Amino acid sequence: MVSFKEIDLNRADIWLSYLNKLPNELRDIYFLPEYYQIYQSLGQGVATCIIYEDGEKTAIYPFLKNCINDLGFQLDSRYFDIQGAYGYNGVITNLDSSKSIISFFKMFDEYCLQNNIVAEFMRINPLIKSPLLLRPDFSILHEGDNVYVDLTNNNIFETEFEYSTRKNVRKAIRSGLSYRVVSGADISDTDLNSFITIYQHTMDRNNSDRFYYFKTGYFSDLSKKLGGQALFAFVLLNDDVISCELILLSKKIAYSFLGGTISDYYQYRPNDYLKYETINLLKKKGFESYLLGGGQEGILRYKKTFSKRGIVAFNIGKKVHNHIIYDDLVRQWNKKDSSKNEKYGGYTLKYRY
Repeated sequence: MVSFKEIDLNRADIWLSYLNKLPNELRDIYFLPEYYQIYQSLGQGVATCIIYEDGEKTAIYPFLKNCINDLGFQLDSRYFDIQGAYGYNGVITNLDSSKSIISFFKMFDEYCLQNNIVAEFMRINPLIKSPLLLRPDFSILHEGDNVYVDLTNNNIFETEFEYSTRKNVRKAIRSGLSYRVVSGADISDTDLNSFITIYQHTMDRNNSDRFYYFKTGYFSDLSKKLGGQALFAFVLLNDDVISCELILLSKKIAYSFLGGTISDYYQYRPNDYLKYETINLLKKKGFESYLLGGGQEGILRYKKTFSKRGIVAFNIGKKVHNHIIYDDLVRQWNKKDSSKNEKYGGYTLKYRY
């Protein structure tokens, strides 16, 4: 029997129950209702999850739904767009027939048209098999590479770390650096404030986009909602925290999420040491992959020094459901300020910038 339903956070228990029906490798942290609750609380949209069932098989697609009219455009009705919460997102499924997958996407596209959803955007997890190749009229675009560490390798340090990175780790150890990990369920205000201070220092140094300057309450909310699935890793020199990283934990995959280092301490190579110790910890805990992510050329090159062969393609997915309204939105957006087209013209939801 086939069913298609929409669930919001008022029925988070039902959302979670469907997620828990999937195999461990598919029960990803980025699909949890608790994760979406964090971003709904930030005002980034209404968390919604589509559940499709075909017998014992399930497809799950959570997203944030936003009203486009709130941006000030002149429209003939209320229209919306959808995108995944920050991180990796899209569709996860154990549907094992092309017919079922295509049926799901057909029903989803009809849902979008019936609910005035103009466009959708997602960042596809490179380590989880995606059904999107079977989706009609859907654009999958290669955005660059991501780096992951294969934690099933028993000799990562010697076979995957670059020689210079191994030297940096040994230097860090000689310098007396120490490593400490705290669960999000147990983190103190002192540790949380240390993390926030270093993270914001790093964003300032890199002249990061304002999007990455999360409110202080975001980190507290994230630690409370995710609990033991959020690990805060710290590197200390004497008693001073000089580098940190937030790691998110799924069943098989760990994700390098956010972090930073105080630039005055670069000479001690604290970030190299942090990655080294985190990899050792995750191996002991039985994780299979540690996804470091991607980034601009310099950042990506740095991440590759921890995993010379762990390179995977990172793709985004997008679809315009209502071309007439979408083209009108883009026209109005260009009319307001055409200078933004140079920076944001390639974005699917460009009119939001």
